Amino acid sequence: MGILKKLKYFFSGQPPKWSTSEMIKSLSHDEIGVELATAVAKELKNGKQLYYAHPDYCGHGLVYKDEKYCIVFVQDGCIDYAYVIIDFDSPDEFIAYLSKQCDFSLAGAQSSVPELHVTDLFSLNNQRLSKKRLIEFCQFR
Repeated sequence: MGILKKLKYFFSGQPPKWSTSEMIKSLSHDEIGVELATAVAKELKNGKQLYYAHPDYCGHGLVYKDEKYCIVFVQDGCIDYAYVIIDFDSPDEFIAYLSKQCDFSLAGAQSSVPELHVTDLFSLNNQRLSKKRLIEFCQFR
């Protein structure tokens, strides 16, 4: 999303539709779980990447690069490796971390997960990782 749209939300005083209090309250607190996190790690190791690819802000993505599992910030449909939010040296570390997350924490709403937490309404729940996206990424059943 371009700077003009960000300014629109800032000056309107209204939260974007994806970060209204009702939307945030509706986010699941169910953990991703070890089974799905393991499937995600396998897909990443096999070369798949998970991120939106379009102009402007694209939220968070997942990649495996330089033998690390990374949660990354994505801008303009490109993985910006200069902005790795958090990385993990082993699949076990990544799986342990991801398995304990939920839609609420991945959206940036949970202050006890400081590396993902945000306070601005533009970034909150905006194109972030979610259990649904992880399931689709893995074609998980």
